[in-house]
Amino acid sequence: MTEPVETRATEEEMKRVMRCWGLPEIQLGPGAVAHLLGSERMTASFIVQEPHCSFKVHSHDNEEIVIVFQGERDEILDGKLYRITEGDIMIVPPGSAHGSYTHESGCKVLEVFAPRREDLLARLP
Repeated sequence: MTEPVETRATEEEMKRVMRCWGLPEIQLGPGAVAHLLGSERMTASFIVQEPHCSFKVHSHDNEEIVIVFQGERDEILDGKLYRITEGDIMIVPPGSAHGSYTHESGCKVLEVFAPRREDLLARLP
């Protein structure tokens, strides 16, 4: 069996590669900044939440996956409180009431939405 031989991506092709914390950003609220990337069907939101920052309980039609990179936060989902920490992944079903708040450490998280969060992407500069 012949092994595939890949060629190194060209400088032009490397434009597909981006740095998450260098993406365009929006202020989500006091103490929370999101770096956003929209693809054809999804939105990725790389969020930095300062200590003692909160997102009010809300809902949307998008499914959401939350991945904690650093720190911790309490995630509110359908009236239940979940402490999520570095390495944890949580799925928020479409239409579910959810929010969050951080404690002393703050956190860095990735929130992935499908379909795209047009409301967030429309706020980009």
